[in-house]
Amino acid sequence: MWYFRRINPVQSIHHLKYITFVGAGGKTSLIEHMARGVVEAGKTVAIATTTKIYVQEPYRLMDGSSNPEEWEKPFVRVGKTLQGEKLTGVDFQDIIHLGRLYDVVLTEADGARGKPLKFPAPHEPVIPPFTDWVFVVAGFDALSGAIEDTVFRWELFCAATAMDGRSIVTPEVFSAFFSDTILLKGVDKTRFTAVLNKCDTLMAPGKATELARNLISAGTVPTVIVSSTLHHSFYEISRF
Repeated sequence: MWYFRRINPVQSIHHLKYITFVGAGGKTSLIEHMARGVVEAGKTVAIATTTKIYVQEPYRLMDGSSNPEEWEKPFVRVGKTLQGEKLTGVDFQDIIHLGRLYDVVLTEADGARGKPLKFPAPHEPVIPPFTDWVFVVAGFDALSGAIEDTVFRWELFCAATAMDGRSIVTPEVFSAFFSDTILLKGVDKTRFTAVLNKCDTLMAPGKATELARNLISAGTVPTVIVSSTLHHSFYEISRF
């Protein structure tokens, strides 16, 4: 039996401390949405990164130049240093320290340069081993686009799959990204949720549900959230 329900994704993390986000297709927007929800629920939250994220106020650096115990509450973004327009990644001990100071720590552990899909390099993603839950994100706006235009590190993807960069991202290709060597690399299979984002970009909205059901039926993922962070819309799809 299939279950479809509109949800507030913040409710799924209300009892968790360390939440990590990997993949592509709207990770930062999802993290920001979750952070606002955590604050509205009366908790404090820090957004961190183990890679790089674009800098926004308010932010602080864990480079020894300030005392984290004195940072503002209830919300802050955190990096190790400021490099151009980006905050650089903190280490795992920094994240543990943030967890002592804030109720929730949301960590972006993957970079995708704005692309809707991502193929990981050997050193990616950088998931803290103490993570309570992982959200694996992909963007529907990859569908019908060329691999070289929609996949970050598309050269690595093509080398691993023998596909051509000019090939089109079909629903089958999109689904194939949810594998142990691509988007699910390093993810604890008992503690994650797949997020298929940007459903507002689809000409046929029913395609989102179809793709979600196919992933679940294949045993690839247990639960899927179909979302549009732009419109603050989140639907959970599961089967019992």
